[in-house]
Amino acid sequence: MSEEDWIPCGGNFTTGDVIRWTEAIWPETRRKRKKKVMPLGEHRATAQVLELDSRDYVRLSVIKDQIVKNPHGMPLKLLKKGEVIAKKRATIARGKAERLRWTDETVRAIEVSKFLS
Repeated sequence: MSEEDWIPCGGNFTTGDVIRWTEAIWPETRRKRKKKVMPLGEHRATAQVLELDSRDYVRLSVIKDQIVKNPHGMPLKLLKKGEVIAKKRATIARGKAERLRWTDETVRAIEVSKFLS
């Protein structure tokens, strides 16, 4: 998977796409704090879209997760390979989502066409 195989997609992806996005890693909160909480770092998750539901949630199967930014140098918790997670489509789009180019993009165009469904 080279860099030219990735296409910026934002929130426009469908079942079967492999996507990646960047997301902040937040500390676990035990109770409400009055201080502003800062993220511990950032990670880039790569996952395959399993299912899209009507409430704009996306079920994903994690393929790879890596630390992008760790300013404090502390160990951070990553997603495990094969783990199934659920995210809002807007959360993924906010992380500058990219999708992996299909080997035959014309087949994907037919798959996502609203006129053929």
